[in-house]
Amino acid sequence: MKRFLGILLVLAVLLTPAAARADYDYDSIKTPNMIVTDADDPSVVFYERAADEKVYPASTTKIMTCIIALENGNLDDEFMVGEEVLGTIVTFTSYSSLMGLQPGETVTLRDLVYGLMLVSGNDAAEAIAKHVGGSLEGFVSLMNAKAAELGMTNTHYTNPHGIQNADHYTTARDMAKLTSYALQNEEFCDIIKTLTYTVPANSVRTTPLELNNANRLLRAVESDTLQTVYQYAIGVKTGDTDAAGKCLVAAAEKDGARALVILYGDKADLYNDDKDTTNLARFVNAASIFEYIFANEYQTVTGTELGLQSAFSTGVVNADEEDLQDGQLTMSADVSGVTIRALSSKIEAYRAAASSITATVELTTEVQAPIIAGQSMGLVRYELNGETICTAPLTADFAVGEVMEIKSLEPEETAVVTDAPDSTPLITKGHGDWNTAKFLTLAFILLAVLLIALIVIFALSERKRRYERKRRAARAHKRPRY
Repeated sequence: MKRFLGILLVLAVLLTPAAARADYDYDSIKTPNMIVTDADDPSVVFYERAADEKVYPASTTKIMTCIIALENGNLDDEFMVGEEVLGTIVTFTSYSSLMGLQPGETVTLRDLVYGLMLVSGNDAAEAIAKHVGGSLEGFVSLMNAKAAELGMTNTHYTNPHGIQNADHYTTARDMAKLTSYALQNEEFCDIIKTLTYTVPANSVRTTPLELNNANRLLRAVESDTLQTVYQYAIGVKTGDTDAAGKCLVAAAEKDGARALVILYGDKADLYNDDKDTTNLARFVNAASIFEYIFANEYQTVTGTELGLQSAFSTGVVNADEEDLQDGQLTMSADVSGVTIRALSSKIEAYRAAASSITATVELTTEVQAPIIAGQSMGLVRYELNGETICTAPLTADFAVGEVMEIKSLEPEETAVVTDAPDSTPLITKGHGDWNTAKFLTLAFILLAVLLIALIVIFALSERKRRYERKRRAARAHKRPRY
């Protein structure tokens, strides 16, 4: 019996994924300053290392620059940039990360925030600061005010791009607070996960700017020696200066759960002066950490387990009523394929309040015939206490045909087809052009006339029969009796 139990134990160990058997080996990561948190609640910390130690943020500064621009500017604003795109604190050189702006060209604020976050344009940062803050100093004041508002007590900014300054610093924990806040902005999320963006040419810059996202978690570079792309990554920002080292603020989302991995201070001496490894290690490490925490720090529950509503119905414009069920099109949401991943406390709350989860249908467009079976109709948003916990695609259960439209009998304009100008018409189309509706109307009229005629004939016949009966009765009365 003991031998049998021993075999079962060995099999259990062998069949259990390695990630679930042991804690993640954070000691294998050489990064000096780091923190791993839940993205929605950065106070939930999965791991930290010198997270409150002052670090130089380099271009991860641009997370703050972007959110200030989004909250204080209009992305559709169009304006001319000036000499600030060449640098005000320091003159930008070929070693600077730039989006490629030229003084005097007209761009939108939208162009600038994409240039800021995708290619880390220092020129974009300067142009944003001047447009939104009125001046670099005015914009920096907005940055520090926002940091104070978010409780970033160990952060101070001196510029909008992260060019090295001893008084420009932050901590890994403060960056978790900032990034969690920024991820609540949908426009910010759209920007950071965009792979490419094109800024059109103009009268000053005659070629368009093709901006490719530099975050290797989202987009690989052919010359990379390591696999860096992570399928659940959604951003956020890289940084790189001699003083700051290689930096990464990364976010990923899986089945609704969002997490942050923030790494600061990777330098070549940590990787035997191997430049490629020094540059790419942060992305590889972040992906590895994400995989572990999604599997081990979060729990899951399926839509079926929660008993999410899956059947819905709607009216259909211009539908053939014979194709509908009680005048409605029924639709289904496949909740069996829905997995909700969240912190254990949230999953427990979802299970306990499953009956209170509401379902809101969000149709793609007006529901109008014709519709084919299985057609995508939109999605269903499931919410609990105002929080979206998941969504599911919505499809039509059956096909719905379009109702046939009967046209009124109105005179149509006469169309004439001729063989030459001013010649005699060969074909005339107008009152003599009978369509189906006209034939049906004529048939109805003829049937009505026939019915009336039959009624009249029947009435006359009946009247004649009554007359004959009276006449026979009168003769019988006058007949002599014997």
